Amino acid sequence: MSQKIKKCAFNFAAIYHLIYLRMNSEPLFNLLNDIIPLTVDLKDSLEKELHQESYKARQIIHAAGQIENRLHFLESGYVRNYYFDHHGNEHTVKIWEAGDFMFSYEGYYQVPSYFYTDIMEKSSMITLSYSNLHELDKQHPEISTIIKTLLLKFQQEEYEKLMLVALPTEERYQTFRKKKPYLFQILPNRITASYLHMSRETLTRLIGKD
Repeated sequence: MSQKIKKCAFNFAAIYHLIYLRMNSEPLFNLLNDIIPLTVDLKDSLEKELHQESYKARQIIHAAGQIENRLHFLESGYVRNYYFDHHGNEHTVKIWEAGDFMFSYEGYYQVPSYFYTDIMEKSSMITLSYSNLHELDKQHPEISTIIKTLLLKFQQEEYEKLMLVALPTEERYQTFRKKKPYLFQILPNRITASYLHMSRETLTRLIGKD
């Protein structure tokens, strides 16, 4: 091996090691501990499989029709799921923020997704492949409890979204604004309007009334 190749290999290893050292898994473990106490053995197993990822704004990290191969714990930033209807109109169905698990039925069951996953601002996340999750589930009984909790949480969030969009337009806006007022300072109106199932013009009018 030439000195140049050796140097490149060393630099890559050093960079990878630095990234690994900088990954702070403690917030993730604290959240999982709230679900079920983690054993030292499980923590060690997770540490070996977790990866740090960082993305710039306006990156699409997953496209409709693809199979999602990993779940994410969002450390910072904002991410959304959206799809296009048969008229080509864009619909935002999910918005994640720091501290959220980006977990999907399609990814878990390894079937193609209906959605695009869009990075809305610079984001950092800790990821775990679904294949490794299934392997960990065979080795650690706590994992099944974590998976069940995440699936139930996902189901609850879907139900809450359905209840939100069933409200009259102005009540829908006021309910969401009261729950997450900061998002109106961060998200473009077109995305917020799409999430709330209303036109951008209607959202602008409602904001103007406040």
